[in-house]
Amino acid sequence: MKIKSIKNITIIGVGLIGGSIGLALKKSKGVKVKITGVGRNIRRLQLAKKLKAVDEITLDLKEGVKNAEVVFVCLPIDLIAPTVKKIIPYCQKKTIITDVGSIKEPIVKKIKTANFVGGHPIAGSEKTSVQYASANLFSGATVVLTPTSQTSPAALATIKKLWKIMNARTIITMPATTHDRLIAFTSHLPHILAFALINSINDFSLVGPGFRDTTRIASADSKIWSEIIWQNRKNISAALSRFQKELLKIKNARHIIQLQKICQRAKNIRDRLYEQK
Repeated sequence: MKIKSIKNITIIGVGLIGGSIGLALKKSKGVKVKITGVGRNIRRLQLAKKLKAVDEITLDLKEGVKNAEVVFVCLPIDLIAPTVKKIIPYCQKKTIITDVGSIKEPIVKKIKTANFVGGHPIAGSEKTSVQYASANLFSGATVVLTPTSQTSPAALATIKKLWKIMNARTIITMPATTHDRLIAFTSHLPHILAFALINSINDFSLVGPGFRDTTRIASADSKIWSEIIWQNRKNISAALSRFQKELLKIKNARHIIQLQKICQRAKNIRDRLYEQK
């Protein structure tokens, strides 16, 4: 599908991510479309329209997707697959559907249509409302797409182009299983550590900027994150086991030189990682 032929895009779930997609598309000069926001809460949809994240709003799924060439499903992970299945009969035959869920295998294995492209923009915030949405949220971000053997190459190419239009820096394609294994370490584990760190402390009288930065993501939505952790628990368990080994190296260090090596190795890796950004 040519980008210039896209006239209508629907976003189901206009929160932080969905709202930011709308704002990013509207800011872009690469596409001119009408954006329809679909949701279950009329006040939130009205706010999204007021903030110009969407042009039209509706509570009706059928009405919201019937004219769309592309649909972004931006819902909690347990609602994505059921919603995609529900809207397929209402969509045009060539409509491309994609999602933004932070785990992929439980979603893509339930959706058997060539025009679905699993996706995950690695960007966001501990905030969830559209009032925190930003047209620049995806600027410089990495987006992972998880096509299956059934995925239409044309659908995949279209979604890649749309993310590039939204200024994503890197578009990576990989199997859903690989995504879920890697993201367990780089996203899910950090959230778990933030939750555990907060819960392990009784006296917060000496907290400072380091503590604030380390635990910022503990303010994330507990319902959303409990579902993510549960759905990806096998990969997260492996990540926790590996992390525990690193903690034991620190706990069992017999000399300050051992601790210096551990700290220096971590510093070197992180410095190289963010120098590349």
